[in-house]
Amino acid sequence: MAREQAGHDPVSEEHSAKSTASTWSFILKVFAASRLFYLLAGVLFVGALPVSSFQRQTLDVPFGALSMWAHYDGERYVSIALYGYDESSGEASPAFFPLYPLIVRSVAELFGGPLSPGAVSVWGVLVSLTALPFALWFLYRITEQGWGEQAARGTVLILAFFPTTFFLNSVYTESLFLALSTGSVWAVRVRKDLLLACLLAGLAAATRNVGVLLTIPLIYEWWRNRHEYGWKAVYLALAPSGLLAYAGYLWWRFGAPLLFLEKQAEWGRGLSGPFDALRDAFGLAASSLISVFESGALFQALGGLYYFWNLLFLLLAYVMLSVGVRWLSVDLALYGFALVLVPVFFGATADPLLSMPRFVLVAFPIFIALGIALKDRRLIAGWLVASVILSLAFTALFVNWYFVA
Repeated sequence: MAREQAGHDPVSEEHSAKSTASTWSFILKVFAASRLFYLLAGVLFVGALPVSSFQRQTLDVPFGALSMWAHYDGERYVSIALYGYDESSGEASPAFFPLYPLIVRSVAELFGGPLSPGAVSVWGVLVSLTALPFALWFLYRITEQGWGEQAARGTVLILAFFPTTFFLNSVYTESLFLALSTGSVWAVRVRKDLLLACLLAGLAAATRNVGVLLTIPLIYEWWRNRHEYGWKAVYLALAPSGLLAYAGYLWWRFGAPLLFLEKQAEWGRGLSGPFDALRDAFGLAASSLISVFESGALFQALGGLYYFWNLLFLLLAYVMLSVGVRWLSVDLALYGFALVLVPVFFGATADPLLSMPRFVLVAFPIFIALGIALKDRRLIAGWLVASVILSLAFTALFVNWYFVA
C-alpha cells in the first residue's frame, strides 16, 4: 500500500519494460536484415561492373572487403582520421567536419591494429553500423509518440531500405549525424530533457554544418514549454557549439574560422539563387535522361543519371514534406524543409543539387511523413519493393566507383 501511495505502479512499469524490449527487438531485426542485405549485396556486386574511370586509388584491401564502402568522400574521412587536416595527404580537406573521423581514429587506436587506409576504412564502417540502431530507435520513439506504433514501424522500415540507405553503413557521416539529430529531437520531445537535446545538437553540429538547424525544433520545444523550462533557455547556446568549436580550431590552426566554406567554394559550392539552381537542375536532368537512350551500356548510363536522381530526390522530399505538413508538427516540417533547401541555396556551380539523394537521408521528417502516408500494408510493401530494387542498382554503382551522391 505504501508503495502505491508513493506513486509506484508495478503494472505500468512492467508494461513499459515490455514495450521497450519489443521496440528494441523490432529495431535490431530491421537493422540486422537491412545491413546484412546491403553488405552482402556490395560483396556480390563489387567487380561485377567495369570499374569507373574516376577511380584514382582504392582502399579495398583486398578488393571487395568492407573498405569498399570508403569510396569518394569516404576516402577523405579516412585521410582525416589518419593525418588530420593535412592537405598534403591529398584528401584531408577542412571542408569535412571533424567529429566522425575523430571517433573513427579513436576507436581504431583503442582497439589496436595498424593505422593504414584499409584498416581505418573498416573501422569507419563499424562506427557507422554502431550508430545506426540508435538512430532507428530514436526515430521510432519520436514517431510513436506523435503518430502511433504502426506509423513508427513503417517509418523505420522505409528509412532502413531507402534507395540510398547503403550510405548508412559507409564511411560517411550520415549514420552518426542521423543518430545525433534524432537523439536531440527525441531528448526534447519525448524525454523532455533540454540539456541533453542541446548537447546532442552540439555534437551533430560538429559532424555536419547543417547540425545548427536543430535549433529550429529545440527553440520551438522550449517556447512551447517555456513556463516549465524558464531559465534553461541558456542551454540553447550549446546547440551550435560544435560548429563554433570547429571554427575556433580552424582560426587557431589556419587563421581562417570559415575555412570549411572557403574550401567548398574551391569546388564550386557557394550561395546561389534557388530559382537559377532549379532551372539548371531541370536542364541537367533532361540532358542526362537523353544520354541514357544514346548509350548501349545500361549501368554506365545509369551512373551518368545522377543529375536526374538529384532532381528526383529533391522533388520527392519536397512533395512528402508539403503533404506531410498536415500531420507533422511545425518544427519538424520546418527542420525537414531547411535540410532539403540548404543544398538548393548552397549548391555547386556545375551541379546545383549535388549529392541530394544522400542529403535527404538525414532529413528524417520526410520518413515520418512517408510512414504516416503509407500505413496500408499494400502501399508500404509496394514502396519497399521499388525502393529495394533501386537501392541495389545504386549499391552496384557505388562499390564500383560510380558517383551516386
